[in-house]
Amino acid sequence: MEENAPENRKPIRKLPKEAEPHKFKPGVSGNPGGRPKKKAITEMYERILNDPIHIAAIEAATVKALRNGNMAMVLQLKEMADRTEGKVTLPIEHDVTVNLADAIAEARKRAGR
Repeated sequence: MEENAPENRKPIRKLPKEAEPHKFKPGVSGNPGGRPKKKAITEMYERILNDPIHIAAIEAATVKALRNGNMAMVLQLKEMADRTEGKVTLPIEHDVTVNLADAIAEARKRAGR
């Protein structure tokens, strides 16, 4: 090691010749497929919800669950819907035309200044 190198710096290790063909190449991704677009549970729910036999069973179970107050079944159906259709969003309206100086003056007025 060099005399001026910090003491806590580790020496750089070289790859063995056998590992050279397996080294990452510049500009080439190590994960070309990327992260999976969906989780396995979502794909399973989609298969279940695309099968007419399962749909009939789910409809019957839902009616029964609602009559009996079985919230676990209702929550499971909500989970399936959220994963396959996406969560329901609520639009939010707001006024962005507020002048900062006017807002500060109004706040001071409320604070009694």
